[in-house]
Amino acid sequence: MSEAKVRERPSGVSQPAVRATMRSAGATHTGYRRDQNEDAFWGDESRGVWVVADGLGGHQAGEIASQTVVEEIQRSSATDRHYEQALRRAHALLAGDENSNTAMGTTAVVVAEDAPYFHIYWVGDSRAYLWIPPSEAPDGADQPFPNGTLKQLTVDHSYVQMLVDSGAINQEEAANHPNRHVITRCIGGSANPTLEIDRASFSWDRGQKLLLCSDGLSNDVSPAEICEVLAKNSDNQRASDLLIAAALDAGGRDNITVQVISAPDDQAGDQASKFDANGDPKSQKQNSRTSRSLLGSHKIFSTRGKLILNITTLALILSAGIYVTWQLLNT
Repeated sequence: MSEAKVRERPSGVSQPAVRATMRSAGATHTGYRRDQNEDAFWGDESRGVWVVADGLGGHQAGEIASQTVVEEIQRSSATDRHYEQALRRAHALLAGDENSNTAMGTTAVVVAEDAPYFHIYWVGDSRAYLWIPPSEAPDGADQPFPNGTLKQLTVDHSYVQMLVDSGAINQEEAANHPNRHVITRCIGGSANPTLEIDRASFSWDRGQKLLLCSDGLSNDVSPAEICEVLAKNSDNQRASDLLIAAALDAGGRDNITVQVISAPDDQAGDQASKFDANGDPKSQKQNSRTSRSLLGSHKIFSTRGKLILNITTLALILSAGIYVTWQLLNT
């Protein structure tokens, strides 16, 4: 995707009142064919939690449904951190009375971090992807994935995914299927008295990034384009804006929401501390010196120990001899 095709801040981008940080950022856009934005997102890096919710098109008050999920996740992040229960509370609030004419529904994907791990909870077709940076190829070798790779961590709760799972269609056919927007599971909706939530857990590796998004991005922007944006833009806010721009360039047929989250940088800091000003691995040098010092001390103590043992043994033998002689003289 050329720089000329993207916009720094596409018109219509709205963001919640949360500060962008070094590790995570996000953006959302109404798109070109919707009258209102029914998506919502929120994140708190200090608490290690992020959420994207996509109010269902065709349902009344989808924007209320997505915001309800965000509010319940916020409440849980400040108290018990039981995010599955937070989604169930949102479902109970949105399901309402079966006789009500108002049916509010939403999808949701939540990431909760417990370094060095992260847990994903999701309902519907909002997705979580893991971007894996390109590995260093040997000298002279071609890098098969110069922009890294993108791995989908969630499985859509959708009609098309059911067809894929059954073998009726393949992934290429699924991408253009006319019913690809039909989901089989959502938060809210009076037709779903109980809520099934899927969960998966993974561990962080250095350099990785998580991408949370609504289907406004995943339906219109290819994995290759997403990888290119993430590989060439280390600033997560800029990456988020460019992903929004890519979806708009593809037609902007739906609301678009993204969050980009970098792996914790503790490992990077630890790694940096292992090298001195000359780039040499100072910790290895320190360990090497320590080992030699301990080895020398061990030899010293070993020699002294043997000497003490020999003296003690001789003293015991001499004492025994004196005792025996004394006993013989007094008999």
